[in-house]
Amino acid sequence: MTDLTQTESQVEAIAPEAFSTEQRAKIFAALADPTRLRIVELLAAKGELSGSEIASQLNISLALFCHHSRTLVEADLLQVRREGQTKYNSLNQTLLQQCLMSLGAMRDTAINPTK
Repeated sequence: MTDLTQTESQVEAIAPEAFSTEQRAKIFAALADPTRLRIVELLAAKGELSGSEIASQLNISLALFCHHSRTLVEADLLQVRREGQTKYNSLNQTLLQQCLMSLGAMRDTAINPTK
Protein backbone atom coordinates (compact mmCIF):
# COMPACT_ATOMS: atom_id res chain seq x y z
CA MET A 1 0.00 0.00 0.00
CA THR A 2 1.14 3.52 -0.66
CA ASP A 3 1.64 5.97 2.13
CA LEU A 4 -0.39 9.18 2.47
CA THR A 5 2.89 11.06 2.83
CA GLN A 6 3.85 10.65 -0.83
CA THR A 7 5.46 13.69 -2.42
CA GLU A 8 3.35 15.92 -4.62
CA SER A 9 5.34 14.92 -7.70
CA GLN A 10 4.36 11.27 -7.15
CA VAL A 11 0.69 12.20 -7.07
CA GLU A 12 0.55 14.60 -9.99
CA ALA A 13 -0.46 11.89 -12.46
CA ILE A 14 -3.76 13.74 -12.70
CA ALA A 15 -3.59 17.51 -12.31
CA PRO A 16 -5.89 18.95 -9.64
CA GLU A 17 -7.72 20.86 -12.41
CA ALA A 18 -8.73 17.50 -13.90
CA PHE A 19 -11.26 17.00 -11.13
CA SER A 20 -14.69 18.28 -12.00
CA THR A 21 -16.66 20.12 -9.38
CA GLU A 22 -19.08 17.18 -9.32
CA GLN A 23 -16.28 14.66 -8.67
CA ARG A 24 -14.90 16.72 -5.79
CA ALA A 25 -18.38 17.22 -4.36
CA LYS A 26 -19.02 13.46 -4.44
CA ILE A 27 -15.73 12.73 -2.67
CA PHE A 28 -16.22 15.39 0.00
CA ALA A 29 -19.85 14.34 0.53
CA ALA A 30 -18.64 10.78 1.10
CA LEU A 31 -16.10 12.04 3.65
CA ALA A 32 -18.65 14.27 5.40
CA ASP A 33 -20.15 11.37 7.33
CA PRO A 34 -18.29 10.55 10.58
CA THR A 35 -18.55 6.78 10.08
CA ARG A 36 -17.25 6.94 6.51
CA LEU A 37 -14.44 9.22 7.62
CA ARG A 38 -13.51 6.70 10.31
CA ILE A 39 -13.48 3.94 7.66
CA VAL A 40 -11.14 6.01 5.48
CA GLU A 41 -8.88 6.82 8.44
CA LEU A 42 -8.74 3.14 9.45
CA LEU A 43 -7.85 2.00 5.94
CA ALA A 44 -5.23 4.75 5.63
CA ALA A 45 -3.61 3.48 8.82
CA LYS A 46 -4.03 -0.29 8.39
CA GLY A 47 -4.14 -0.90 4.65
CA GLU A 48 -6.39 -3.58 3.18
CA LEU A 49 -9.03 -5.07 5.51
CA SER A 50 -12.10 -7.25 5.10
CA GLY A 51 -15.51 -5.76 5.74
CA SER A 52 -15.91 -7.76 8.93
CA GLU A 53 -12.50 -6.59 10.19
CA ILE A 54 -13.47 -2.97 9.54
CA ALA A 55 -16.86 -3.40 11.23
CA SER A 56 -15.24 -5.07 14.23
CA GLN A 57 -12.51 -2.45 14.64
CA LEU A 58 -15.00 0.43 14.35
CA ASN A 59 -17.56 -1.31 16.58
CA ILE A 60 -20.31 -1.10 13.94
CA SER A 61 -22.45 -3.80 12.36
CA LEU A 62 -21.39 -5.40 9.09
CA ALA A 63 -24.66 -4.16 7.56
CA LEU A 64 -23.80 -0.57 8.52
CA PHE A 65 -20.32 -0.97 7.06
CA CYS A 66 -21.83 -2.29 3.80
CA HIS A 67 -24.18 0.70 3.67
CA HIS A 68 -21.32 3.17 4.05
CA SER A 69 -18.93 1.25 1.79
CA ARG A 70 -21.34 1.63 -1.14
CA THR A 71 -21.07 5.42 -0.87
CA LEU A 72 -17.27 5.24 -0.67
CA VAL A 73 -17.13 2.92 -3.70
CA GLU A 74 -19.41 5.26 -5.69
CA ALA A 75 -17.00 8.10 -4.89
CA ASP A 76 -14.10 5.84 -6.02
CA LEU A 77 -12.45 6.20 -2.60
CA LEU A 78 -12.81 2.53 -1.74
CA GLN A 79 -11.42 -0.30 -3.83
CA VAL A 80 -12.84 -3.77 -3.29
CA ARG A 81 -11.34 -7.10 -4.26
CA ARG A 82 -12.94 -10.48 -3.71
CA GLU A 83 -11.08 -13.53 -2.50
CA GLY A 84 -13.47 -16.46 -2.22
CA GLN A 85 -16.45 -15.21 -0.25
CA THR A 86 -14.51 -12.42 1.45
CA LYS A 87 -14.34 -8.89 0.12
CA TYR A 88 -11.20 -6.93 0.95
CA ASN A 89 -11.33 -3.16 1.03
CA SER A 90 -8.52 -0.69 0.46
CA LEU A 91 -8.34 3.06 0.16
CA ASN A 92 -7.75 4.71 -3.21
CA GLN A 93 -5.05 6.90 -1.69
CA THR A 94 -3.99 8.43 -4.99
CA LEU A 95 -7.48 9.75 -5.69
CA LEU A 96 -7.83 11.07 -2.14
CA GLN A 97 -4.46 12.84 -2.33
CA GLN A 98 -5.23 14.35 -5.71
CA CYS A 99 -8.57 15.64 -4.48
CA LEU A 100 -6.98 17.16 -1.38
CA MET A 101 -4.27 18.71 -3.54
CA SER A 102 -6.98 20.35 -5.65
CA LEU A 103 -8.22 22.01 -2.48
CA GLY A 104 -4.70 23.19 -1.72
CA ALA A 105 -4.44 24.62 -5.23
CA MET A 106 -7.70 26.51 -4.72
CA ARG A 107 -6.39 27.83 -1.40
CA ASP A 108 -3.14 28.94 -3.01
CA THR A 109 -5.03 30.71 -5.79
CA ALA A 110 -7.24 32.49 -3.26
CA ILE A 111 -4.20 33.62 -1.24
CA ASN A 112 -2.13 34.64 -4.30
CA PRO A 113 -4.60 35.36 -7.12
CA THR A 114 -1.87 36.67 -9.48
CA LYS A 115 -0.09 33.29 -9.73
